[in-house]
Amino acid sequence: MAAERVRFPADGADAPVLEGELLVPDGQTSVAGVVVAHPHPQRGGSMDNNVVWAICEGLMAAGIASLRFNFRGVGRSEGRYGAGDDERFDMLGALAFLAQQPGIDDTRIGLAGYSFGARVSLATVSDAPQVKALLCVAPPLQEPIPPARQPSCPFLVIVGDRDQNVSGGVDRYASFLPDPQVLRVVEGTDHFWQGYESVLVDASQRFFEDALPAAAAASV
Repeated sequence: MAAERVRFPADGADAPVLEGELLVPDGQTSVAGVVVAHPHPQRGGSMDNNVVWAICEGLMAAGIASLRFNFRGVGRSEGRYGAGDDERFDMLGALAFLAQQPGIDDTRIGLAGYSFGARVSLATVSDAPQVKALLCVAPPLQEPIPPARQPSCPFLVIVGDRDQNVSGGVDRYASFLPDPQVLRVVEGTDHFWQGYESVLVDASQRFFEDALPAAAAASV
């Protein structure tokens, strides 16, 4: 797996330039690719987060490229925190950059986010028709996802049963989703997934293998 540090602009006029790392499987052509978004910038979140790395490891195991990146104002990314609104343009910029890379199949682009990154993913996906699969880890859902923002692509939400966001009960949390069947609850872990990273490695590998199948398999 070749790793390359990259810089790319967010979407829109006068957009900040963001930093990221592109991981592409060795010796393969026309691979699927997934953008992976990190947790809250003002709470220590960055592209080096343990959950972000676990998702990228699962993608590597699946033979899928990944682009993890820092939102504006984090690390060496330009700009300043935008309360989740401006970060949508960061995500659109990351998706466009990934789709343009050599060896990436731009018809098999996915999106994954953790916590704040999952919230921004949900706010962005309806404006990103190129996204063919969405994985959200521990999204902070406090109300139903509006119909206009509901993903139309394959969609999976993973949350720990000790996560503060499900303190009102798993059934209530599931009711915020367009289909409770997209929810997977992992026993024993809280919002931070320390010691449970292997669960996320396996889950991301399996989900994206199924949702972004190889071109030959998809045409059968």
